[in-house]
Amino acid sequence: MGGLIGRRPLFFLACAVICALLIAPTPAEFRWVNLTMIGLALFWAVMLSAEELARRRRRSRTRRRTPPPEPEPEPEGEPAVPSAR
Repeated sequence: MGGLIGRRPLFFLACAVICALLIAPTPAEFRWVNLTMIGLALFWAVMLSAEELARRRRRSRTRRRTPPPEPEPEPEGEPAVPSAR
C-alpha cells in the first residue's frame, strides 16, 4: 500500500460520484434514494480511510519500538557447517 488512500475508500468514493451524476435523470420522487446512497457511500469512504490511516500509524509505531534482533552466539567446538574434504 504505497498510495495515500487504498482501493476500498476509492471504490465508495466512486459510488458516491456515480450516484451524484444520476440525480439529474432520476425522477423527483426517487431522488431521496440517490441522496441516501451518496451519504452512505461517503460514510464508508471516510470510515475506511480512517481505518487505513490508523493501521499505517500503528504499524510504523511498532516498527520503531522493536529493537533489532541480537545475533545468536556461535556454539563452541566444531563449526556448524562441515568443511568439504
